[in-house]
Amino acid sequence: MRKNLIIRLLSLIKGFRKIVILAVINGIVGNLLAMSVAIFASLTLAKALGLAITLSYPLLLSLMVLFGVLRGVLRYFEQYSNHYIAFKILASIRHIIFEKVRSLSPSKVDNDSKGDLVSQITSDVETLEVFYAHTISPILIALIANGVIVVFLSLFVHYLTGLLALAFYLLIGVVIPLIFYQINKRNGKIYRSELASYQSFYLDILKGKNDIIFSQKEEEIKKENLAKTLSLQKQSEKSLYNSKTVRIVVDTLIILSALAMLFLNFYLFNKGLIAFSLIIVSLVTLLTSYGPVVSLASLPGNLNQTFASARRLFALLDEKAKVKEVHNDKTFDFTSLDIQNLSFGYDEKIILNKVNFHVNKGEIVLLKGQSGAGKSTLLKLLMRYYPYQGAIYYNDQELRTIDDTSLKDNVSMFSQQTYLFNETIRDNLKIAKADASDEEIMIALEKASLGEFINNLPNKLDTVINESALNISLGEKQRIGLARVFLRKPKLLLLDEPTSNIDSLNASLIYKALLKEKGDMSVIIVSHQENIAQYCDKVYLLKEGVIYE
Repeated sequence: MRKNLIIRLLSLIKGFRKIVILAVINGIVGNLLAMSVAIFASLTLAKALGLAITLSYPLLLSLMVLFGVLRGVLRYFEQYSNHYIAFKILASIRHIIFEKVRSLSPSKVDNDSKGDLVSQITSDVETLEVFYAHTISPILIALIANGVIVVFLSLFVHYLTGLLALAFYLLIGVVIPLIFYQINKRNGKIYRSELASYQSFYLDILKGKNDIIFSQKEEEIKKENLAKTLSLQKQSEKSLYNSKTVRIVVDTLIILSALAMLFLNFYLFNKGLIAFSLIIVSLVTLLTSYGPVVSLASLPGNLNQTFASARRLFALLDEKAKVKEVHNDKTFDFTSLDIQNLSFGYDEKIILNKVNFHVNKGEIVLLKGQSGAGKSTLLKLLMRYYPYQGAIYYNDQELRTIDDTSLKDNVSMFSQQTYLFNETIRDNLKIAKADASDEEIMIALEKASLGEFINNLPNKLDTVINESALNISLGEKQRIGLARVFLRKPKLLLLDEPTSNIDSLNASLIYKALLKEKGDMSVIIVSHQENIAQYCDKVYLLKEGVIYE
């Protein structure tokens, strides 16, 4: 499973292979230069102790200075390349996720937690930066750079010193990371899951802060928030503890490797196999070469969370759409809606059971029923949110076969929850029609009984709606949503509790505006308000999954 995960992550760097290679080359050469500074320093000392070194002291000193400067330059380009790749790939992943969520919508956004989706697009994607910027290059750099050191020690000092270095490299760079990866594996998965849950929880708090205050639930929310925070902190502390443990183990192994190298060198010296001065060279070389493998030892803690995030993201990308988008030449110009034996249910619970009804062009139809009867669900099915049994015909074409663009051009739905962006009123209206003139916008606002309200604002259409629409009332917010619908001018308009937050006077003005539009537009209204029936041509009652006229 982990192998397949890594392969999928690596597949995303196909377009950046040259930069990856450049980053690895910079890292390898840079690390070798850093090691060389210490090695040349030890060679200088060895020369002073009598070892036959052909290089002069000024040359050795010059090489140390040159290599030190070059190390800094190459280190910069290595890090720049790694992070360039990482952030380009993260941007690409966000684009892929956005396209995926769009293809899964509207059912995905309708049902799933918004906070969880936000967590995936933000924090889960950010976590992948560890893999692309701090994993791929370091592994290749350690493999090659430390391989060079093994060869150097084997040829220049003794092959046993090379084997000893190789053993500790494998222990620190491979065995220790694998052990601690397994130890941290469950903790990383739990942490990412709890973080996503906490973000969803906090998003709900921000959206419902007024209701929380008015219902005096602050203390309960504080306690729940504290419990979730402490749980997250506990998981974070586990990761921190494991990281500290890794560092202690690695530092201990480095000290042991130095002692082992020292004992081996004295053994070889006593056997007459190496010169005394090479003891210093081999010891300094070993101790200065641990940088790349130590970076590998610190990967498990981060990679556990990275892989947990990757699993969540790939699970989203692998998710199948409940209803696939339809792109073909099957278009229509709405004249009638005919629903035949329509059935639908959630988790084996029947919501709609062989529903039948008909809407002609220019008719206003009221759909009544108790909460939970399936009225809103029925409207969503007309917009192809979910798969269904039975048939829905627009004109003579079954909904399953109609082109998506044609469906949205003809049918619009106004839901109970209107979202307004942190933009001007004009920009919020132009979502419905990008090229709408101010005159068209004002006509739509008049129909939504908002003309006087807008004209009394100091900045009129240029008034910026605050985040979460806090500077307007719920009724005004709902009417702006309705104005969007009037501006779009669909052939069939689906209204879900369109005036639930609007006073009766303004509601009647809106319904009278709908009456004026009915020649060009059909309307299906879902509402509990009895007085709406006077504006409607037909009234249907939805009860226990069955519809009655």
